[in-house]
Amino acid sequence: MSKNKKHKPKVQSEKAMSKPVNTNGQVTLSFNATDTLFFRESRPMESMGELQSVFPPPVRTLAGAIRTLIGEHLNVDWREFDANHPSVADIGFGDDLGKLHFQGAWLAWETDGKRERLYPAPLLLMQKDQSFYRLTLESKGIWCDLGKQVRLPKLPDNDDAKGSKPLENTWLTSDGLSAVLSGGKPNPKHIKKASDLFERESRVGIARDNSTRTVEKGLLYQTQHIRPHQGLSVELDTAGLPETMPAKSIIRLGGEGRTASIETKQTSNHLPKAPDANGNTQGLLLYLLTPLNMPQAAHLGFSREERDNQTIWTGTLNSIELELHGAVTGKALREGGWDMAKHQPRAVTSLIPAGSVFFCKAKNGDTQAAIKALHNTQIGELSAYGYGHLAAGLWLKD
Repeated sequence: MSKNKKHKPKVQSEKAMSKPVNTNGQVTLSFNATDTLFFRESRPMESMGELQSVFPPPVRTLAGAIRTLIGEHLNVDWREFDANHPSVADIGFGDDLGKLHFQGAWLAWETDGKRERLYPAPLLLMQKDQSFYRLTLESKGIWCDLGKQVRLPKLPDNDDAKGSKPLENTWLTSDGLSAVLSGGKPNPKHIKKASDLFERESRVGIARDNSTRTVEKGLLYQTQHIRPHQGLSVELDTAGLPETMPAKSIIRLGGEGRTASIETKQTSNHLPKAPDANGNTQGLLLYLLTPLNMPQAAHLGFSREERDNQTIWTGTLNSIELELHGAVTGKALREGGWDMAKHQPRAVTSLIPAGSVFFCKAKNGDTQAAIKALHNTQIGELSAYGYGHLAAGLWLKD
């Protein structure tokens, strides 16, 4: 930890740079740790206790590394870079990304030569031993602070489901997500726990003063690093890059000067197709594949409505009029960071975490049209960064 931090972005390019690759359309940028990685939680370094590392990393951190890499590729002199610089069109300035657009961040796992993308497990999934159960909504609802007869999540009426726990820090393969979108349950082989993918390591450091290059006596701190297992990488689907980019580079990524390689690959269609509604469908489920940046006052753009002595919420997403009957959401994800444009800490905001699920019905009754219009789309603020990525699935009758 340093009193006089330098926040000038820096990229360490490989001496033998790979041949440039064509980036027409959308490509996938793959990040691989060279050792451990550290993406500090929203608490400041001066906080008591061990500072945890967020993983997968915040998309803003990945976007910043990519924008820096592009700037280095375009020979930008960062001392002259401001809102009027010619390269702003390519990498943007502040929250404005210019031509860039991101989707992700995603975890990718490679084993036995096969590479597959992983998705955060929907929070309606519960597990007990090797059995999985799906949360549904109460049929009658209860009076609570949210309104009248609000339909809260519940376990199925099955004694075997008692004692099951949420799938926290868990990811699904494409086949597993496809099963959940269709109203089913994943197979245990479709599940990846955090312990399957990476380890957490505690590190102890001491504060230093860069101006005198001396340590500060007694000022110790402890951080938790992430050590990805062999075969784990982080991917970001990216559009709007310059026509050519290095095939592979070494960059600084996250805190404490950690490094990673970044590789440019052609994008393939990873996300499972949307399921088809059937006679057993009563509505649609909207799954958050990435965190949602939505001010609390906006409430997803939905307004509260009393109907038949019951509270629901109505609103429009991507021109589809919906009724929101209930949701399963996780703990708010707190995200801060450093604002490179303003040279100051970014205000900490609360995001709706990935894996959250919303139980909806199409107001016109056309569930299939709503699924088609909302699957693989993004909602909320800063969607160009990848926030608010949706997958649409079936809400089956109880």
